[in-house]
Amino acid sequence: MDFSLYIGSDLPKKELGELLYSMIFEVLFVELIDYEAEVRDSSFAQEVNVVCTYFSMDTNSDDDDDYTERFRKANLESYGVDTNVFFSIQFKSYSFEIGWLKLLEVIGKLLQLNDSDLFVLDDTSYPLLKRVKGRLLINSNLDYRWWYLTTENLELLNYPYDKEDFLKESEK
Repeated sequence: MDFSLYIGSDLPKKELGELLYSMIFEVLFVELIDYEAEVRDSSFAQEVNVVCTYFSMDTNSDDDDDYTERFRKANLESYGVDTNVFFSIQFKSYSFEIGWLKLLEVIGKLLQLNDSDLFVLDDTSYPLLKRVKGRLLINSNLDYRWWYLTTENLELLNYPYDKEDFLKESEK
């Protein structure tokens, strides 16, 4: 199951990879102590690739400026977010439920890092949450996806949020 995470960041890719590795390591600390999880970072100057027991996160090393700018404009026009880094997130299907919760914790750490915009799409390119100008918004129109963002799950973000119907917003 592939999800997408878009963030605004001025960090070089190598530093961003190291930061994500440390965030995931912190989120999985208990599992790592008990040898129930694994985290690997194979990032380098042009690409970020962090893999853990539940999911992997990576950027494409072929992201040229035109490609990045095209996604930036599309996200700004469609969803009002200004992002410049795209992560593909591949969940391991046998542990998706746990992996999703762990990813929410990582997203919470990213939210604490700065006030840059952030945007998450599920495997059908459906918008789940976004932060615009420091304000976190959760899509209230989730149909069968409601369990992704229950109140209990959202507590893992450790960040204040409001709910908004992203479909009504896009019709304006």
